[in-house]
Amino acid sequence: MDKAKKNTLGHRIWKNKNAYLFILPLLIGAVGFCYYPAISGIVTSLFNWNGTGAREFIGLNNYSDLFKDKIFVDSIGTMMILLVPRLVIGVCMPLLFAELIFNTQSKRMQSFYRIAVLLPMIAPGVVGMLIWQNIFQPTSGLFSKLMESIGLIGKGEVIDFLNDSKWVIPSVIILGFPWVNGTNILIYISGMNAVSGEVIEASELDGCGTWRRIFSIDIPLLVGQIRYFFIFGLIGLLQDYSIQIVLTNGGPGYDTYVPGWYMYKLAFTSGRYGYACAIGTVLFIAILSISLVAFKLMHYGPFAKAQEE
Repeated sequence: MDKAKKNTLGHRIWKNKNAYLFILPLLIGAVGFCYYPAISGIVTSLFNWNGTGAREFIGLNNYSDLFKDKIFVDSIGTMMILLVPRLVIGVCMPLLFAELIFNTQSKRMQSFYRIAVLLPMIAPGVVGMLIWQNIFQPTSGLFSKLMESIGLIGKGEVIDFLNDSKWVIPSVIILGFPWVNGTNILIYISGMNAVSGEVIEASELDGCGTWRRIFSIDIPLLVGQIRYFFIFGLIGLLQDYSIQIVLTNGGPGYDTYVPGWYMYKLAFTSGRYGYACAIGTVLFIAILSISLVAFKLMHYGPFAKAQEE
């Protein structure tokens, strides 16, 4: 009987009370700053509310209106157009740079390149975007001068990259390239350094060239890092609307509207908090679903088979 009492949940909590007291502030913070806002947002999506006055319960009307809203539907397409190439760049380009640095023979040059890829991360992201804003300047920007020098545009011809429907999407896609994820580059290099020297020597004795070694040894052993960058890069890009805040304001027109930016505008410009919360709820469900599918595919799909081999 005494033994049964000692195995109860209350007894185990009391026995480890000091440990639970240490994690209590973290639990309170998680509830207050993560779970409560999320649950409150879902509840608010069922109301018509301007943020200050009385709430009017309207059930699922916000959701039914949402999928008839052309701006929202078009913003989903824009998000996917921006997401796919930026995700590929965010996962693949750091891997390419990591391979180039790892295969550099000089240790001194390796150290130099590692510092070089981290230097842009010292400055805040907003500063980087403002630099790109200057690069995209219609008359004096680097892109305009470069295109003029190689004959792609005529002398004196003006292209407003961030305010021209033809150019704004490609400009947003390449924004930040090639300084993409300096931390990711170092993490990839750390994974490559973990590869046994004996494995590399054996591959060289078998006549395995650099490219074959990259695809047969390096990439399969880096599947864990690739999986991590893919899933968290996907989540981050689905949520991101920093470019819209700093550079495009969603324009020209609605050309660079994404769901997150539309939600922000509705809440803090139009005062339609209930409708904005409905977008946030749909976005949350979409991110959760896509992330779970991606996680399953990365664990049980081709990546998992490559790691096993």
